[in-house]
Amino acid sequence: MNTDLRAVIDIGSNAIRLVVYGGPLRAPLPIYNEKARVSLGESVDLTGKIDAKTMSAAIAALVRFNALTQSMQVTQRIVVATEATRRASNREDFLAKALAAGVQIELISGEEEALASALGVVCDLPWATGYVADQGGGSLEIARIVDGEARQPVSMPFGTIPLSKRAAFSSKALAQEIGNHLAINKGDEIHKGLPLHLVGGAWRTLAQLHMFVSNYPLNILSNYSLPIEALSDLVTLTQNRQFLEESGVVAAARIAFLPFAASTLEALVKLLKPSAVVVSVFGLREGLLFGASSNDIRNEDPLVAAARHEGERLSRVAFHGEKIAKWVAPLFEDDAPEVERLRHTICLLAGSSWNSHPEYRADHAAKLALEGHWPGVTASDRAIMATGLYAAFGGRRETPAFLEMLAPKELLDRANQWGLAVRLAQRLDGGTGVALDTVTLQSKNGEPSLEYGEGSKQLDVSTVRRRLKHLREAISKSQLNAAVSA
Repeated sequence: MNTDLRAVIDIGSNAIRLVVYGGPLRAPLPIYNEKARVSLGESVDLTGKIDAKTMSAAIAALVRFNALTQSMQVTQRIVVATEATRRASNREDFLAKALAAGVQIELISGEEEALASALGVVCDLPWATGYVADQGGGSLEIARIVDGEARQPVSMPFGTIPLSKRAAFSSKALAQEIGNHLAINKGDEIHKGLPLHLVGGAWRTLAQLHMFVSNYPLNILSNYSLPIEALSDLVTLTQNRQFLEESGVVAAARIAFLPFAASTLEALVKLLKPSAVVVSVFGLREGLLFGASSNDIRNEDPLVAAARHEGERLSRVAFHGEKIAKWVAPLFEDDAPEVERLRHTICLLAGSSWNSHPEYRADHAAKLALEGHWPGVTASDRAIMATGLYAAFGGRRETPAFLEMLAPKELLDRANQWGLAVRLAQRLDGGTGVALDTVTLQSKNGEPSLEYGEGSKQLDVSTVRRRLKHLREAISKSQLNAAVSA
């Protein structure tokens, strides 16, 4: 289990933020997050430099973050400054004062910023394709993901702060400007009809606003698909300050800038005509960590890495999640790869909720799947995982109806079967994993059965047979439903 802590300090236009990560290297888990509201962008916009008061506040924030990372014994620390610092005429003075205070800052270019944000999306979704747009207070960065690599980085001065100061503004005109920048900077053809991944706090807030008005059943932004057809209504909502204040969704400091973030997104949709608009909770900071990782780490599945870490951490006995995954696999050989990884995850988390009260173990296990910090998943994946873990921990009630709003019924039924197979494995040998080497789970004429090897027949008891019966019934019911539907 990797317990080394990593940290990224991001000096942006609107704030300076420290995020400390634990967890496995492939699936960085934020364990501490602090933001200092120091607006370098406003200062630079007004005077062309970082004024004395803002400089003092920025250095004070960095001194604090330096002390925090030292006390946490962080083993890897990355400190970057972006657009506002790039534009400041006295940036060298700022960098020198920070260094004297014990913080060495890397001033990255707009192109490097665009590439890091795109790598952040890849860190979360290794199979991601299309464009990544990252809008901050001072600038807008765009890059394209091709075969897991970030390409064609472009940085342009269309952050929410400069856009808010325009005398006249329209999304149509901005779309033209963005298109001109893309053409001038790279000369590459704009590829329309690809997914558009959004990075940045303003766009995440926009997605939260849509969740609020649409009564979405989960309040988790990770890979949330923002309906393109809802965008025009959202643009209108962002101009209703009273509604934004009363909603409780939008932070007070962001209200004035949200209309410009919404209109920028509208401009990008006009220009790129994306097949989908997906909100990412990963971005620049995660991309910097991912870019510094070895190829072996980068090639891991982030969900499996995170689940293995949690499964090992929470297991009641010696961790054997991989052994369970191998044991149940022969029964589900026709699972597609994209759902096989979810089944694998359920097996890795098979020992995750034993410290809960028996009456609530299944609920807690399902809650872990739904609300955990899982990279590389959609809301549908969370619902499938929750169904499987609920069954694995003996849930006796009907699973929540809203899960069918998130995932197809047939996949939820399949996940229920996975969970019952895991539950059978746990009963077989008291959850130790010892018997999984000598007792085989197999399918005979489409029906699960157990084959007891030499010296293991004593494990064939009524409680094991009862759990096998429950698994058989679930598979039989699913087969019958499939036949009726056909």
